[in-house]
Amino acid sequence: MVRTFRLLRWPLFLAYAVAGALALMLATPAGAALLGQDMLSFIPARLTGLPWSLPVLMVHQDPVLTLALLGICYGLNFGVGLMLAREGGA
Repeated sequence: MVRTFRLLRWPLFLAYAVAGALALMLATPAGAALLGQDMLSFIPARLTGLPWSLPVLMVHQDPVLTLALLGICYGLNFGVGLMLAREGGA
């Protein structure tokens, strides 16, 4: 199990990084248009920002503030994931 995790830690981290970037793109008009979507959605960005994004679910703010908060939540998870991937061993 440990050896499997060592082999998969960077591909899993890369997959999370790409998924988070796409989720944040879906929450902006330009990103949604680039991805071929008609509607904006904050749901994927909220999922990639968990557990930090739970307070954002409780408080209803304007879309710009929500996007900024979700970007910060994703950044926190990205940093924790990077730290865990680096710490995984040589």
